[in-house]
Amino acid sequence: MKNRNVFRVMAIVAFCLSMLPTGLFAEEDDHYIQPDDFFVSREEYNDQTYINVYIAKEMTPASATKTKGEGEFLQVTDGKKYWTKNFYMTRLATDKDLKLGVKVIMFDMGTEDGYRAPESKEEARTGSWFMAKITDTSDLFKGIITVSGGYKIQKNNIRVIVPKATVTPKGGK
Repeated sequence: MKNRNVFRVMAIVAFCLSMLPTGLFAEEDDHYIQPDDFFVSREEYNDQTYINVYIAKEMTPASATKTKGEGEFLQVTDGKKYWTKNFYMTRLATDKDLKLGVKVIMFDMGTEDGYRAPESKEEARTGSWFMAKITDTSDLFKGIITVSGGYKIQKNNIRVIVPKATVTPKGGK
């Protein structure tokens, strides 16, 4: 009888947990980036070799009419808040994404074998990231691409930007 009651309680707890929204438990990809993470920068990426970008959480969604297209973000590394129109939602790159001229985001940890992906959540969320353009894919068969500035990047360290038209801000408007 006691075992049956324990089983019932466990079943009820499991059922209740399954009813909670999945967003309650942050899911991370292989770079420890969560679905609601953005990469932000104060500067726009134009013709520079690269720019630094930072993991941030959206505080106020961008709105064409209310905020002039800027969103307010909280940087994960230092807790600073700022407004910017330079924000990017990303995903892990696939081979089909790796084409000349594509803007990509990488973890900034250089090794002899090229810049590598973060190896821990702490490293990913406190380390540096940068944005550059793919300039050479001839070593893709070795798992390496080259970005502007001549930086060699390991294929598993590359993120591509999701077009803003497919991103729904928290506010949904």
